Amino acid sequence: MKWVFVIVAIVLSTSTAYADFFYKLVGYECDEKAKAVILTYTGALNEAGKKMMKNKGPRQWDPWSLIVKDKKNRNYIGSHKTVNGQCQLSDGIYEITIGPLPGNANLQGMCGGFMSAWAEVRRGSEIVLPHHAFEFGDCHVAQPVTTKIIIEAGGKEPVIKKVPWDDFYK
Repeated sequence: MKWVFVIVAIVLSTSTAYADFFYKLVGYECDEKAKAVILTYTGALNEAGKKMMKNKGPRQWDPWSLIVKDKKNRNYIGSHKTVNGQCQLSDGIYEITIGPLPGNANLQGMCGGFMSAWAEVRRGSEIVLPHHAFEFGDCHVAQPVTTKIIIEAGGKEPVIKKVPWDDFYK
């Protein structure tokens, strides 16, 4: 009879378990004071991530919002969307394109739950920032993550800031 009380005590003392969820935002800002286009890629876990998403700005997107699921099979990505923006700096108009970078078009397949983003920046016909992945597509390899890219007016090389994978996902 004592073992029944032990089992009841164990069952009643357990709390509900929740899975962790990591949120990401990709975006850009036009910093006229610094004469720069600043691309950002941020992430946060659980409640901090929910808060980040709630407070996102008009030039920030969840990379998951940039995919369209296949109409016939919702476990697959049917197409990608891109967002476009502009920044007017002293030396011209900078055209920004941001898109999703899924780990797998099969959302149930290996790395199917992984989503990153990419960006490209042009000034006129000049490519100022070629297609740049913020994270690389293999969800099992912990490579550095690009968190910020600063593109200053005047033809300077973009400054790319990266952090170790473990620092980004903490």
